[in-house]
Amino acid sequence: MLVWFIAAMSLLVGTIVMQARVDVKLTQLHSSRAIAEAAGDGAIQLGLAQWLSFEGEEALLAERGWSGSHRVGAVDVTVRFQPVTGLIDLNLATVELLSLLFSRVATMQENEALALAEAVVEWRTREKADDDMALDALAQGSADPRIRHGRFEAVEDLLFVPGVDRRLYEAVRDAVYVSQRGQPGVDWLTASPEILAAIGQELGEDRIAQLIAVRSEDTSGVLGPPAELDLGFQERRKLPLYRADAVMSVGQEQFLRRRWVDRRQSGPDGLPWTYYRTEAVRAATAAVSKEAENAGF
Repeated sequence: MLVWFIAAMSLLVGTIVMQARVDVKLTQLHSSRAIAEAAGDGAIQLGLAQWLSFEGEEALLAERGWSGSHRVGAVDVTVRFQPVTGLIDLNLATVELLSLLFSRVATMQENEALALAEAVVEWRTREKADDDMALDALAQGSADPRIRHGRFEAVEDLLFVPGVDRRLYEAVRDAVYVSQRGQPGVDWLTASPEILAAIGQELGEDRIAQLIAVRSEDTSGVLGPPAELDLGFQERRKLPLYRADAVMSVGQEQFLRRRWVDRRQSGPDGLPWTYYRTEAVRAATAAVSKEAENAGF
């Protein structure tokens, strides 16, 4: 009886210790995320304030996207401002452009990528009447609860499209955007590395890095696109919308804080910019971490 009692108590103590360790880890994670959120928001604000001081060529190049580093409290943060003109608009992009996104960025087979691109366009163009009928059917318990009206309101809505799983979503989420103002094409002068890879003919990492370096030094305003890029998707509009990515290390983890900024619309705080979307802090992917290390695209 004594041996059984000691064994039971040992098991109980072991369980309590294990649960305590889990609680400590969760507390540390929540604390790290809170620190990352505060540091990321502060660094983005500092970056936008710094942007206001740019003039001439510096301001021109910054409009194409730029990176800066800031220290907020005890945290070093790298902030990257990516123009949305260099990303793919889920609401306006053509089937052809979406197909290239899925085939070259998400590495899908071309026929599967085309079918998925058509499904995205079908989802976003659903008629309102169909949507009303879908809601009626849902109320009767016979419809797919993922059906929504025909417009992407957030990048995460891509997961509602039949055929899009979490793996594919994670592969393309850094290459797309959603806003009230966008464009069907992309501008190569502001395109992210993922987009250059999508619209380019077998562009390797070295060639993409070379193109980025060339455009980051050009202030003439007449730089033409390279021959490897498909000009059928080239489009350039004056959109003051940017994706702000703040990357930082807190403890042993690297985090990403992402906010979407309109630089020409004042917010309720009186600052000369406003955030039209803010994403929760999450672990930074390898690609985002590498971009932060390069700190300049």
